[in-house]
Amino acid sequence: MRVTILNTGPTFALATAVVCSLAVAQARAGDECRAAVEAAFNKQRVHVSGYRFAAQMPGEQGATQMTIDYLPPDRMYQKVEAPGNQKPVETIAIQRWAWGTMGGGWEELQPQFAQSIIAHVRSTLIDPPKLTSAFTCLGKVKLEGKERVAYRADQPSAAPGSAGEGAQLARTIYVDETSGLPLANIVTREDGKGDVIFDGRYSYPTDISIEPPIGGHAIVPHDGAKNAAEK
Repeated sequence: MRVTILNTGPTFALATAVVCSLAVAQARAGDECRAAVEAAFNKQRVHVSGYRFAAQMPGEQGATQMTIDYLPPDRMYQKVEAPGNQKPVETIAIQRWAWGTMGGGWEELQPQFAQSIIAHVRSTLIDPPKLTSAFTCLGKVKLEGKERVAYRADQPSAAPGSAGEGAQLARTIYVDETSGLPLANIVTREDGKGDVIFDGRYSYPTDISIEPPIGGHAIVPHDGAKNAAEK
């Protein structure tokens, strides 16, 4: 909020008090909004047997499609289809092992590559980093004709060469009011102009199964994965 001071003395003191009180109220609201987003993603990690994240990212050569299945506590399958690649890049991660293929057969990844993938799975399903973005509560908004609860956070400017280059970006998290689960993670220009820069959608299939590729290790599921497979 910008305040123009026209007089000094009592007027300045009053304006200062108003600005301070508004800043405190906005900070409190921001904390509450961030906590609501954290609660939605915590519920996703703890209270569902598995979930799918499908994202689309436009680029100069066309859109990149990414699909990731997560099966708590320690399993992930990822498929990335990018312009210029004849075959998708697929990755499986289970506990401390990871495998990859580009259509020519599955191979176990070397430890230095597997470690970064396993670290991603762990930070997503077990030990997420603390959310630091300042979110604004948007209340109920429509997403594809249905009312959702939405929260927006300003993002750094788009990188050179990407969609929305140089523009200030905003990320909006859409949550289902009934289930309390995240439904979408969408990045656009803050001013609303142009196309969507990142469009990620969450879904909750009950039949997700992630197993080692043929020839992979025989891995005993941890309790969370075993329970999910039985649901």
